[in-house]
Amino acid sequence: MSYGRTIIALFLLLWIWGCSIGRIYVGSELKHDPDEKIKTGVTTKSEILQVFGPPDRIQKQYDGDIFVYAYLRKNSSKFTIEEPYITNLTLFQYTRIQQKKDGLVILFDKDGVVKSYGFQKSTPELTTF
Repeated sequence: MSYGRTIIALFLLLWIWGCSIGRIYVGSELKHDPDEKIKTGVTTKSEILQVFGPPDRIQKQYDGDIFVYAYLRKNSSKFTIEEPYITNLTLFQYTRIQQKKDGLVILFDKDGVVKSYGFQKSTPELTTF
């Protein structure tokens, strides 16, 4: 193969493949550890709002409100080889998606005091690219 053909082949190869990396963040990351800031039967609704800010969702119930805080992280990487001019045919595609979520649910009684709460943190488990 001549030098010119090699250059053309490399140029065409680079022209028809692509790679993309993306990160998506939904919600606000919890800045404080709920186990340190929330005391069942003691912490009030106003204290929760001061520490964690407004919740992502509020559910009204007959015996008190429920605050829901959610933070989602999604990492994706994609590698594609395609013919972009005539057929737009995808020859090869590899996609890797990782998604983790942190969640905090706080149940209040009728007086606005924390009755119970649940917390799950899994976003630190995401691997880097």
